Amino acid sequence: MIFKNLQLNIDVEDHFFNTLYPLRIKKLSECHWTPVEVAKLAADYLVDKPNCKVLDIGSGAGKFCLIGAASTKGRFYGVEQREGLVKLSQRIAIMHNLKDV
Repeated sequence: MIFKNLQLNIDVEDHFFNTLYPLRIKKLSECHWTPVEVAKLAADYLVDKPNCKVLDIGSGAGKFCLIGAASTKGRFYGVEQREGLVKLSQRIAIMHNLKDV
């Protein structure tokens, strides 16, 4: 439902998006990760044509890439050194059938 709403340009609040993450990540979200509204605006700005590639260096739990892939026609790539965060974001993308991330 979260990603469907993003695809339909329906606002998703951060606390609702954060239900995708385990508690330890939720606790870090407000301090460390971009709010949904800002991520959507940035993704819209960066993706100026279909299949435009966007690289997020230090992607953390993948929030920006997940939001961008769901709300634009771009392809989002995240680079993160913490393997646990990479695997978490990959699981979320697979679980929610997000292709361009």
